[in-house]
This record gives sequence, C-alpha cells and structure tokens, in this order.
Amino acid sequence: MDRQRTINIARARWSGGEPRSTNPASTTGANRGRCYPRPTTMNVSIQTLGCKVNFAEMTELGDRLARIGFSVSESADNADICVINSCTVTAQADRKLRTLVHGLRRRHPQAHLILTGCHVDNPHPRVSAVPSADVAFPNARKSEIFDYVSANFAPAAAGGSTTFARSRFFLKVQDGCDHRCTYCIVWRTRGRSRSDEETSLIERARQAVSDGYGEIVLSGVDLGAFGRERGASLAPFVRRLLEAIAPARLRLSSINANDFTPELVELAGAPRFCRHLHVPLQSGSDRVLKRMGRLYRRRDYLDLMSALRRQSLEIAVTADVIVGFPGETDADFVDTENVVAEAGLSGLHVFRYSPRAGTAAPRLGLPVDDPISRERSRRLQIQAEAQRRAYEARFVERDLEVIWDRRFPNRIRGLSDNYITVYAPARGQTLGALATIRPLASCNDGLLCG
Repeated sequence: MDRQRTINIARARWSGGEPRSTNPASTTGANRGRCYPRPTTMNVSIQTLGCKVNFAEMTELGDRLARIGFSVSESADNADICVINSCTVTAQADRKLRTLVHGLRRRHPQAHLILTGCHVDNPHPRVSAVPSADVAFPNARKSEIFDYVSANFAPAAAGGSTTFARSRFFLKVQDGCDHRCTYCIVWRTRGRSRSDEETSLIERARQAVSDGYGEIVLSGVDLGAFGRERGASLAPFVRRLLEAIAPARLRLSSINANDFTPELVELAGAPRFCRHLHVPLQSGSDRVLKRMGRLYRRRDYLDLMSALRRQSLEIAVTADVIVGFPGETDADFVDTENVVAEAGLSGLHVFRYSPRAGTAAPRLGLPVDDPISRERSRRLQIQAEAQRRAYEARFVERDLEVIWDRRFPNRIRGLSDNYITVYAPARGQTLGALATIRPLASCNDGLLCG
C-alpha cells in the first residue's frame, strides 16, 4: 500500500467499529485489521522518539487513556497496543524508528501498532516506516488517536493506570515553526507556529500539581515564539505560571538564543525556576550560522551566557551542535570548540549533519567527508563530557533540590533543578516528590548520595 493511502486511512474520522489496517494483506499479527475483543484490561505501550514536544503529547495521551481504563506504560511486554510518536530530524532518527517498529512487530506480533509524529508527515524519507504500522496518524490528526483507541479497543473494566511520565509533567504550550533553517525539515512536518490559550494551560498545570507532580516542563517546537501570533510573549506567561503552580518548580525546554528578552533572562534567577536552560548553538562559526539560516551569531550567544549568569551564577546551559555541515572548515570547527568552552556549557547533543530532502542545505554543497565529520563529533563529545563532569563536581557536598524520577531495586534516581542526575539509596522516597539532598561523590553519569 502506498504512503498516501496509509496516511489517508488515519485521516478518516473514527466512529467505532473495526480498526482499518494499513496492510490488510499481511499475515503478521493475527489481529491485524480486525476489532479486538473486550478484555478486562488493555495494555498500551507508548514509545516516544525525538523532542520534548513528542514526550508532552504522549504524556497527555497516556493520562487520558488511563482515565478510561487502559493500563499505560513504556514497556512493550504484553502490549495490546503500541503507540509510537516518531522523529525525522535526521536520517539516524528515521533508521532508529524503522528498527523500533520492526523490532516491535517481530517480538510482539499480537500488538496493534499505531504510528504518528513527524516521520509520518515527512514526504521524503529514504525508507518509510509507515507501511509497517497498522495505522498512521499525521501530526495534524494526532489528537484523534485517543478517539480511535477508545472506540475500537476500550477495555470492559474501568480503573486504568499509567506509569508513563509520572514524576515531571511535560506541558506542550506551542507547536510549529516559522523559521526556515536550511538543515531542518521540522517546519514542514509541524506547520506554522501556533500557541495554546494561556488560561487553559495554567489550569492544566495546576491540575498536574494537584495530581502530585513536583515539576512542570514547558515544551514547544519553537518555545520562544509562544504567543507571538497574538501579540503576546513567553516571559509574562511564565511569571503567571510560576505563581499558579507553587510549590512546584518550573523548567523550560529548548529556546533559541535570539528569543531571549530581558524579562526572560531575568527569570533565570527567579525562585522555583529551574537553574537549567537548553539553548541550541548548532555552530560557533558566524559563517556557518549564516549558511544555516540561524538568527544569532557567536557574540550574541556568548553575551546571552554572560547575561544569564549575572542572574544565576551556577545555571546549567546545555546545547545542540551540528558538525559536518556543508562547507564547514577546520577553522569553523575550532570556532565551535572555542564557543562551547567559553560559554561553559554543561552538556551537548552532538549531531553529524544529515541531508534532508526538502531542505535548502543540500544545495549549499557536499557535506564534510564522513571520517572528518565523525572525528569532529568524537572530539566535541569528549570536550562536552569533560565540561559536564567539571560542572557536576562543583556540587559535591552541597545541597541540591531533586525530583525523584525512577526507582531501581536498591536505589532511586533523581534530577536536580540544574539538570544533574543524582542517585541515592532507596529508603521509601516517593516518585515525583521534591527533596533536598547532599551528594557525596561523582559517578559516571551524575552524583551519588550515600
């Protein structure tokens, strides 16, 4: 079945009855293309790839499904339904998705696979994962997944549960992007920038705190553009939200350097505002930034780092960097290494440039040779790891506020307000609760208490 027909299936409005298969001729999975019986419980596995926005969308879906009787988790074991929210930002993201989908199909042939996210909307993937799913929903119809599942698979008994994202509440406040960065396909897959209404967002955040969440994470495809289409801006909304969610803390996800206003910078020192920001860098070379279509330059980025640290001296700043962009020279890469060091970044996501059909960057020339790109990535990751460890070491034997987010047999893991992973002996702590702890030593991926 061709890709367009696959997507058209999901564009229909579901009103009950049999779920329609994207591949009815396939014999993989005995239940593909027909309605399930109504067992007492139905297990839904949610698999999220990519950005915090994807995670926020699936958190909301999981909560809604749990309220009508589904058992929701990240585990695919015993899953009746698997919902996969996809990413297509790089060719590696597409490969990771295909591996996940094929693995789920092989290990859990009974599960009904629902695919959504940016991969579904990308008209140019080298190999599409869509035909391997039972049904695919484009981003614009993602909200209909709940209707589809509840109409066709609702369990006979009420009293569902969810273990998906039970410590920090990811609140999606904005979607889409009006920028045209030359390497990026997301503006095509997510559409124009648009923001949710502030009052309803604040009510959802209040409810999350009432439900026991100790941290609210604001997410958006272009979070800094929040409210712009109606003449509003992010900082006043953040102030309102901080007041509304007390005593919970607030974290912002990714914001571009050019979107920081003086009021937003000032918030970095506000009580209960997490001392961590993710500010994409992409390159430390002005020449490369211009070719990428980024709206800031090296000096702008470094000046922002200085301004943030005047508000909060020990704020953690993490970033994304792309190496191997078409035309990137050795000197350009050294500029990036220097900015990463001068900015004092405490973490990096390093990506090797991946040509995306439908973007402008492939017309700028050939990407850097693969061995050179790999070596640059390796060097930058080593530098980033050293800077992360040095930053974390500053907080040994100092009080940190953490939120407990995962339990192991003999220990519990938490995340500090400044984005440090902390481990402590398991002694009855509650997942999602805030606590003040004092780390005693460093470990490979964070700090240790006791």
